[in-house]
Amino acid sequence: MIEYKRKEQGSYNLHIIKTDLFKTITVKVFFREEALKENITKRNFLSRIMMLSTNDYQSKVELTKALQNLYAAQVSATNRRLGNYLDTSFSLRVLHDKYTEEGNFKKSLELLNSVILNPKVDNNSFNEKEFSIVYEEYKADLNTLVEDKMTYALIRGMESTSSDVTSYRSIGYLEDLEKITEQNLYDYYKEMIKHNFLDIFVLGNVDEVEITNLFREVFNFDTFKKKQIDARVIEPKKISTKKVIEKIKAEQDNLVMTLSTLGLTDYERNYPLSLFNTILGGGSESLLFKEVREKNSLAYTISSTPNKLDNLIIIRGGITSNKSEEAIKLIKKILKDLANGHISDELLDKAKEYYTSAIDDIIESSFQMIESYYMMELLGVDDLETKRKKMLKVTKEEVVVVAKKTKLNTIYILKGENE
Repeated sequence: MIEYKRKEQGSYNLHIIKTDLFKTITVKVFFREEALKENITKRNFLSRIMMLSTNDYQSKVELTKALQNLYAAQVSATNRRLGNYLDTSFSLRVLHDKYTEEGNFKKSLELLNSVILNPKVDNNSFNEKEFSIVYEEYKADLNTLVEDKMTYALIRGMESTSSDVTSYRSIGYLEDLEKITEQNLYDYYKEMIKHNFLDIFVLGNVDEVEITNLFREVFNFDTFKKKQIDARVIEPKKISTKKVIEKIKAEQDNLVMTLSTLGLTDYERNYPLSLFNTILGGGSESLLFKEVREKNSLAYTISSTPNKLDNLIIIRGGITSNKSEEAIKLIKKILKDLANGHISDELLDKAKEYYTSAIDDIIESSFQMIESYYMMELLGVDDLETKRKKMLKVTKEEVVVVAKKTKLNTIYILKGENE
């Protein structure tokens, strides 16, 4: 049994998901703001330095020991772009007091509060020594990005697709890193805390009144109310397919193909599109896997993923050296066949089974469940059980309509060469 309650708390929205499915309580604090390219690197830097220490826990060792003393509580931070938003989240997962001791959850919340609201700061600047450590580690990550060929190909493929927010590198930019100082990073931190949209999710076997009062006691957020923006990126009015080839020393090619979805209704975007993608490249029963990888041995890996906020489907493949053109030709044929209605009842049924199985997996993961409810908040999508029921009713004809509204945008090949 899952009970969900959303409560406006002035500076933030508190979302309580009551369930006895887990022995843990999971908390996730989401900060989001309009996606500006110059802020991506700052947010990545922030999440790294804020996980090193706080004013209460002066080193990574102290912070780690404190977490262990809270019965191995876990804290983490992540960054991403969600359509027109930049999204930073801080997470806590800890055993319920029932399995530890009374007050352990409150102490864990106080630690999370320290991470978020009491960073290690000297004279209105982040600590110089820890800033330097994070700076060098982050710089090394950006300088070696090209060594991860699949990730690099995805980044370059997205940059080739568009010049709007969909082209932004979530990992950040070296030229922006070089502009960051201890002081301007702290100034941005204060801006984020004060002016970002703020949603807090709590999932576990908890009491609504107790949780509400506990968060009021522990967290002292003073965030201004702001006007929401549409999370979904405006779709292009016209698509002309482009092809980009970049050469690199490697044993195989890396292929990225972006497909724009044009003029979809909300229903089509949430249901038939998901099934279309599953049939196309959503698993080992998909057409891309069966035809490109297994039958024709053109790829080591290949799959497709829908990015609904960006109005895109992204096909990614590790392709046998010098076989990219053959793979592209076959992928285009598969897309054409789908648009022409060549979808068997067996394929449709397997796609529905895959989707309902994915919902079962979500229910077994506290973080994925919170993510699902966060999407309900951000996009107004249906809850999990409603999704399951509606998905089972999707017809082949509805999937074909979506296939017809899907247009090839960009072909990007990171071509591997031995010399």
